[in-house]
Amino acid sequence: MLLRGDGPAPARRIAVGVLLAAFGLSAAVGCSVEKTADKKPAGPAAAPSGPARGVTDTVVKLGVAATDPTQLRALGVPSEGPASKDLYTAWIAAQNKRGGVQGRTIELAFRPFLPTGPAEAQAACVELSEDKKVFLAIGILTGDTPLCFTETHGTPYLGQWGQSAERDRRSKAPFVALEMADDRQRAAAVKALLDQKLLQGKKVALYWEAQDAAVTKNTVKPLLDAAGVNVVVQTPLDDYGTDQAAGDQALDTLVQKMRSAGADTILNTSNFSNLMIALQRADWLPEQVYATSAQALSPAVVKTTGIKPTTMQRVTVAAPYIPTKAELLADPALTACVEEYNAGGVGERFDAAAASREALSAVANSCASFRLFVQATDAAGRELNVASWQRGAESLTKLTLPGMPLASLAPGKHSAGDAVGVYRWDAAQSQMLPAGPPISAVK
Repeated sequence: MLLRGDGPAPARRIAVGVLLAAFGLSAAVGCSVEKTADKKPAGPAAAPSGPARGVTDTVVKLGVAATDPTQLRALGVPSEGPASKDLYTAWIAAQNKRGGVQGRTIELAFRPFLPTGPAEAQAACVELSEDKKVFLAIGILTGDTPLCFTETHGTPYLGQWGQSAERDRRSKAPFVALEMADDRQRAAAVKALLDQKLLQGKKVALYWEAQDAAVTKNTVKPLLDAAGVNVVVQTPLDDYGTDQAAGDQALDTLVQKMRSAGADTILNTSNFSNLMIALQRADWLPEQVYATSAQALSPAVVKTTGIKPTTMQRVTVAAPYIPTKAELLADPALTACVEEYNAGGVGERFDAAAASREALSAVANSCASFRLFVQATDAAGRELNVASWQRGAESLTKLTLPGMPLASLAPGKHSAGDAVGVYRWDAAQSQMLPAGPPISAVK
């Protein structure tokens, strides 16, 4: 979906997407993980067994498609914190000193990557899968683009986000993600709002965009109905592609529809910034806007898209939990990641105490991806192939990963995150802060 800001739309979309990918805030990229079809997908495809590409008796080749500071700065996007390549180089060296995984040395194939569109994602996928012949790829690809790895090339993919039942079904190799799958996170977010009775007695306008039709109809709406929430109007936005003007006009009409229906509350299950800018254009705000996208948690999004602080004061967010800076600094798993990087001497020293929450989150997410790869590969055993890696990943329960207060994997559960949070605007810090501790999405 489009992200509006003060500058030209295409340039603004690229800048916001890159910022969020670099900071490790998934939903903010504006790419959902569900299809518009109402049909519920079948289970995941069986992973192939047999000899694996990128694996020898002594080496396992790991591909990484991640941001490069030089590319970020070329787009005018400030780059804070260590370069992705330096991080993975240091962590791999430290793991190899510990014996690698199952007696194999990890070999890095790094591909600088910006989430600017399908063409760039396709190029990264082909280079890592066909040219560099990696066993598994870690990446920050968005939308359906990771399927180039798992569906087209049969390469296992470990992403920071984007896992879904539909993509699981289509994949011939495992598609594993850190952030909880879309249906799980929407369900957990709405349940958190319901448990805190934030929608009780309200006249709710339910808003979603085309890519979130299935999860809204199949997951969110049944929860609201069962809780007796008064949904006075449903306002789905059709997909207008790159036609920004047509999308804005349609969204303006939907805002007027919400207002005419007497809604005093909006529940937004899709892209955050589009709707908020439309509300500002209409010079109308309901009593409260509840959002289920982590996009609202990024100060970069609020600043770049032109959402006013006074608008944010009406916003409550229920989304995958992102620790505060204090929580990140107190996380021993993240401390170990930073110490390993600094000891590696491959880049400028990283001062965690002086870093922003976004920079710390980015390091935590990257390290969590690597740690998960190591744990799943080790659990796969000496006979390493796509099928054994999937079994190894599915055997991991109650994971301890940097920056993730609750995480697990299991058969049929290929997204690790298990925590959501409820966030409110803090005017003093000009950002959303958690209104309480992490909430378990596992019942």
